[in-house]
Amino acid sequence: MVLFALLAATGLRIGEALGLKVSDFGPDCHVLHISRSIWRGKEQEPKTANAVRVIDIPDVLASELRGYVSEARGYMFATAQGRPLQQRNVLRVLHQVRSLGFHAFQRFRLTWLRRNGTPRDLERYWLGHAAEEVGDLYSKLKDDVSFRHEWAERVGLGFQLVHIGSQSEVSTAIKKEA
Repeated sequence: MVLFALLAATGLRIGEALGLKVSDFGPDCHVLHISRSIWRGKEQEPKTANAVRVIDIPDVLASELRGYVSEARGYMFATAQGRPLQQRNVLRVLHQVRSLGFHAFQRFRLTWLRRNGTPRDLERYWLGHAAEEVGDLYSKLKDDVSFRHEWAERVGLGFQLVHIGSQSEVSTAIKKEA
């Protein structure tokens, strides 16, 4: 549940999300540093140079993540042995709820950012996309931390976040489902 909320709220690629470690979150979980990806169970460099970035997280999700991050060790989304989850297993869980792919989360986030008038260069930065215009290269909005945080709060999540409890509560719920 935390994984799906994070995907929808940030537009992360699934490999980036599965590669997240506790150390990738800022101390208050308002920022997320993307520096690796998981492909076929192996850690690798992100998809592109633009994929190495910082994503700003709105307060409502940051407060939910703090409890989850405080209980995690190593990879945020890991097996009992500490290895990163496999994409196919996460997709299987997703398909139990709705038959859609991981790109649906990126499409949702991009649509929500555009619907709320987010500056295009900031939108591209958060999603890890390349600059499309010369102006994108000149703009330094991505370097203005307070501006980014202001926009993250202004835009919000685009969905209602339901408290999902601690990681151990979520693990217990998943075991009961299985």
